[in-house]
Amino acid sequence: MPDESLIVLKFGGSVLVSPGRLRLAVHEIYRWRRDGYRVVAVVSALAGKTDELIRICQSCSPDASPNAVAAALALGESESAALLGVQLDRVGLPHRVLTPAAASLVARGEPLDAHPVQINRSILDEALNDEGVVVFPGFVAVDTLGRHVTLGRGGSDLTALFIAEQLGADTCRLIKDVDGLYTSDPANSETTPSRYTRCSYNDALNTDGSIIQHKATRFAQKRGIEFEVGRLGGTMPTRVGANPSVTDDLRDLPKRLRIAIAGTGTVGGGLLELLEQLPEYFEVSAVCCRSNQMRSKLAQSGDRVESDLLSLPKSADVVVELIGGVTDSFTLVQESLRAGCHVVTANKALLAESGDSLYELASTLDLELLGSASVGGGLPVLEQLAPGNVRSIRGVLNGTGNFILERVRLGDTFDEALAQAQQIGLAEADPSRDLDGTDSLDKLRVLAQTAGCSVDVAGAVKQSLTRETAIPPSKNGSRLRHIATLSEAGLSVEVNAVSQDDPFYDLPGEMNAVEIEYLDGTHKRIRGKGAGRWPTAESVIADLLHLSRVESSRRVATHV
Repeated sequence: MPDESLIVLKFGGSVLVSPGRLRLAVHEIYRWRRDGYRVVAVVSALAGKTDELIRICQSCSPDASPNAVAAALALGESESAALLGVQLDRVGLPHRVLTPAAASLVARGEPLDAHPVQINRSILDEALNDEGVVVFPGFVAVDTLGRHVTLGRGGSDLTALFIAEQLGADTCRLIKDVDGLYTSDPANSETTPSRYTRCSYNDALNTDGSIIQHKATRFAQKRGIEFEVGRLGGTMPTRVGANPSVTDDLRDLPKRLRIAIAGTGTVGGGLLELLEQLPEYFEVSAVCCRSNQMRSKLAQSGDRVESDLLSLPKSADVVVELIGGVTDSFTLVQESLRAGCHVVTANKALLAESGDSLYELASTLDLELLGSASVGGGLPVLEQLAPGNVRSIRGVLNGTGNFILERVRLGDTFDEALAQAQQIGLAEADPSRDLDGTDSLDKLRVLAQTAGCSVDVAGAVKQSLTRETAIPPSKNGSRLRHIATLSEAGLSVEVNAVSQDDPFYDLPGEMNAVEIEYLDGTHKRIRGKGAGRWPTAESVIADLLHLSRVESSRRVATHV
């Protein structure tokens, strides 16, 4: 399962209406990344930004040269790309923000309505191979003299299609604030018009151009590029191409799910904040937490607060378990499934101990038990595994331990590094599970379950991270890593020195990394932050959005 597929996603200003809404773009990028795609995210300026920059230019110099105006307008897309990079960094998803000049995206023609003609593909390929995600400003290019030019109003559509063609992308999806193309504008119709399942280039050109830039559609038609138009999280985008148009009355709308949350600590608090931005997808039906301060805060905001864990399934479609431990959490997950609720958990100890029986129960009841957040955080690894196709797994699976080793390498004492990890929320007050390898071993067991590997837990080798074992090597420039390994020899978590040619050598801070060897001899390497509020909360929200898509698809299938 090597990481070869490529999708180009274009996020327009109708989607990026504010800096905070960039989080929604992160969810979409993470969705495709965990499905095994490399991603190029092309972004427009935030809503209204281009018009604001035009007004500024006109007020400063009504006769400014077109290239000067283009340079000013480029600020909007540059801002969006940079801020999206910051948001991706927060959830620990590796990426590279490129500029049109850095990638040599050259366009010819009128400076404010130019046509792209070339790009340095090797720059994008290198970034995608290294990071997996590239963020690219749309609408803007440079001319043969290195001056700024733009691709016309709505030109980010053209940027996305041009990059998709140049890179040979598997898919190019233009993400809009609608769920596809319609025979007429739904906002201006008394009855809902028919929606295109497939739309011919000519029918797309017969629209008013407010959804897809006509210039981009003509480019796609000339080059024979098929592309998609749909919403964030969509499962049935309109496919635009050479084939005749097909319409139906189905809508690609999210299925709104009721979410009950057990636990509002570091991760739970982050999850609640993310859910607030997705009211069309989710309703928080109930919350159970131990903190009196949090209970009071939730009650004041109108959330239903429960004191009994087992009351949560009564008002939910999905129960999110974030309380940790294995006893109460097992009971909650089991009873939630029996009550007909899907379950999402971040509890690697629970899944390591009882995952097999709980997954079997969920399957019997035709429900889903999802635990992406139990391993990796911003490192979407479980989705890269399937039963019967994995030979070995090697990884740095504990962000806290890696953070400590890096701080010691840079000159801190072991105690100083541990205290700093606790101060910034990476380590618990009792860090023993992180340091003695138990956390990594639990994650390794979850990986083994997902890969369908039978393992001998009793025979696992486990080495603790201590003041002595964390002493940096004194020669050869090697670095220490707390490495978890699943192989034919069994399970192990050991402190090993790695050389500069090892994929785990350059692994700063709380980063995690995994190297998977498949039975066919291919390898996959993925990296991401493995600890902290936002990486873990992003994994949880990814599971919830997956369930929303599943339920939306079931609704459509039932309708059909």
